[in-house]
Amino acid sequence: MKIKTVELIVEEKPWNPDKNIVPANKKVGIKVLYGEINIGKLVKAAGGYWNRKRKIWELPYKEAIALGLEERIVL
Repeated sequence: MKIKTVELIVEEKPWNPDKNIVPANKKVGIKVLYGEINIGKLVKAAGGYWNRKRKIWELPYKEAIALGLEERIVL
């Protein structure tokens, strides 16, 4: 048996990906002020680590969102 297929293009337009979407595994900085011990422990428990050079906590984006820390994200 022989099968012949055809590709049909219905519409063609430029593709412009949304540049505001952050990949879930991208490391983002989390600003934790001095004395906010509970927030620091929460970030550390979620797998975050302290970046001495930038002086901020770093955590994957998906974890930061899951913890409700959107307003503390520093890119």
